[in-house]
Amino acid sequence: MANTKLVVIPTKIKKSGECVVMFQISANHKTVRVPTGINVRPEFFIDGKVKGGAKGDVYASVKNTRLAQIKNECDLKIINNAEKVKKMDVQALKRFLFSNEKICSDFFPYCLKRIEEFKANGRHNSSRLLKCTYEKIKKFYVGPVLNFSDIDKKFLERFVNYCQTDMTVNGIATYLRWLRVIINEAIDDDLMTVYPFRKFEIKTEPTRNRNLSIEIIRKIRDYKTEIKRREITRDVFTLQFYLFGINIKDLFYLLPSNIVDGRLQYYRAKTKRFYNIKLEPEAMALIEKYKGKKYLLWFADHEYKGNAKVEHARETVFQYKNQDAFTRMLNDNLQLIQDDLKLKLQTPLTTYFVRHSFSTIMREIGISKDDISLCLGHVSPEQSMRVTGIYINEDFKRADEANRKLIDHLNTVEKKDKKKPVTIK
Repeated sequence: MANTKLVVIPTKIKKSGECVVMFQISANHKTVRVPTGINVRPEFFIDGKVKGGAKGDVYASVKNTRLAQIKNECDLKIINNAEKVKKMDVQALKRFLFSNEKICSDFFPYCLKRIEEFKANGRHNSSRLLKCTYEKIKKFYVGPVLNFSDIDKKFLERFVNYCQTDMTVNGIATYLRWLRVIINEAIDDDLMTVYPFRKFEIKTEPTRNRNLSIEIIRKIRDYKTEIKRREITRDVFTLQFYLFGINIKDLFYLLPSNIVDGRLQYYRAKTKRFYNIKLEPEAMALIEKYKGKKYLLWFADHEYKGNAKVEHARETVFQYKNQDAFTRMLNDNLQLIQDDLKLKLQTPLTTYFVRHSFSTIMREIGISKDDISLCLGHVSPEQSMRVTGIYINEDFKRADEANRKLIDHLNTVEKKDKKKPVTIK
C-alpha cells in the first residue's frame, strides 16, 4: 500500500534558516521524497502543516493551501488508480504522481517561482535583479526548456560571451551571482548534483571612483535653489553625510522611535548591523525640517505596499510610495544639481556617493581606520548589542568624536585673502 505525507528534513537547512517541504512517498518498503518548492522554518512545520499566527510563518495560509493541493491531488490519483498503483515500485509511483506537475528540473519555472517568493517576502530589489537575470538567460538560451543538468562550465562561458556585447564586466558578474544562487538552491532541492561554478571564476573590475572632495560636499550643501525637489535632494544628501552615509532605504523607513536620548538607533536593512549615531545639531535641524508623523521623515508618511498599479494616498507630490520611488527622484535631481554646479565627475552623481565620500574624507583628516569602521557599522553584532539607550560604550563615543570632527571640517572654509581657516558658526 502506498503512503504519502509532507515532511521537512531538519538536517538540510538553508542559510535563510528554512527547509524545503518534501512530499514523501512510501511504497513496497522504500521511500522517495520530492521537493514541493515551499520553504519553511523547521520549527514552524508541525504535523504536516505550516504553523501560522503571531509566532509562526506569516505566509502560513498560502503555503498550507499549496501543500494541501499537492497532497490532495496525489492522494486522489492513488485512490482512483488503486490497482495500478499496487504494481508500481516507488520510483514508478513518483513518476506517475508527478507526471503533470511543474515540480521539475527546468530552470525557467523554478527561477520564476523564486522571483515571486522574493516579491511576496518584500525583497523587491532581489526580485528585480533575479528577474533581469532570468530574462537575459531566456534571450541567450533559445530552447523552451533549460534543464539544470545542461548548466555546466561551458554553458557559463557561452553566456558570458553573449553578455559581453552589451554589458560591463561587473554587470555580467551580477547576473552570474544570481544564477549561482538558483544553482545552489537547485542542488539543495536535489535537482542537480554537479556544481558548474566549481572551476569557473566570476570576473569583476574595480568600480569607478565615487569619492567626492570636501569642497564638492560643501557646494552641494550650500546649493541655492527655489525648486522644491532640488531643495529636498540637497538636504537629504547632506543629512546622509551627517548620518555616516546612511542608505536611503534605511533613512526612508526610520521611525520617530528610532531616536533615543538624542541618538539615532537602527539596524541597517542590508547587513543587519546596529547603528547608534549621536544626532549633531546640523542633523537635527534637517530632521526637524522634514519631521514626519508616522515615519521620522514625512516623505514616507504615506508609503504604499499594495498593488503598484493603484495610486497610493498622499498629502503632497513630495511623498513617495516606497524607497525606490524616493531614490529615483533624488538621483534624477542630483544629476541636475551636478549640471548646475558644473561638477566634473566620472559618473552621474547619486546617493551612493555619500557613503564612499564619508569614509574617504574621514581618512584624509586623520581619523583612524578602526574609527572609520565603527562609523560604517563594521563592528560585530555581539559588540553592538551591548549598547542601549542609556549606556553608550567607548567604541561609540569614538565614533561620535570622529563624526563631530568630520562635520567641523565640513563647516570650515578657507578665506581667499588669508591662510588661516574660518569656521562657520
